[in-house]
Amino acid sequence: MSQQDSALVQFENQLASLSRRRFLKTGLVLGTTAATVLTLPSRAFAEGVPTYIRHLSEAEYRLFDKLRVVFLATERFPDLPSTTDVPVMENLDNMVGRLNSDTRFLLSLGTKSLEFSTLYKLKRFSSLTNEQALAQIRSWQSGLAFQGGLIVSLKTLLGVAYWRDPRTWQGLEYDGPVSAKWGIRRLGNMPLPRDDEEKKFDK
Repeated sequence: MSQQDSALVQFENQLASLSRRRFLKTGLVLGTTAATVLTLPSRAFAEGVPTYIRHLSEAEYRLFDKLRVVFLATERFPDLPSTTDVPVMENLDNMVGRLNSDTRFLLSLGTKSLEFSTLYKLKRFSSLTNEQALAQIRSWQSGLAFQGGLIVSLKTLLGVAYWRDPRTWQGLEYDGPVSAKWGIRRLGNMPLPRDDEEKKFDK
């Protein structure tokens, strides 16, 4: 289904370019560290997930909600609607539900890697202050190749969840896709028509 959405295809290609072996190796490291979670009070992670979220896990929701605040600091720009006026988390959840199974698996591993990367501080990433979260993100951006690639992929997914909403376009002086205004029919992945001159070279 995601093949019908060019933004999701781009995201899938980005995440697929990262090595699954690196994700799994990081997962094993996290598995040994995550045992410390058992020593923390259960109420520390007791916040629920909104009922409109159908595809994101609790850990994924918490992570993306923190990244929403850090990456999409719309309060600095008065012409842009907030990330709550635009239902970013609901949009993102719908997009995640349309990912292919391989990408969904990698996204799950990647988000858990970042969410639990600060357990040595007895805090999940989503529990950090915004300044601490930014510091962790910058550390990953300059760290291992898969860490930097994951941050780019997560930014892409969140950015699409926000900027595809028409309410954000006015701040960019963008009035929508020309295909809609000009009544151009979408062809999807169909090849472009070829004229007779091109066909001659195929013979």
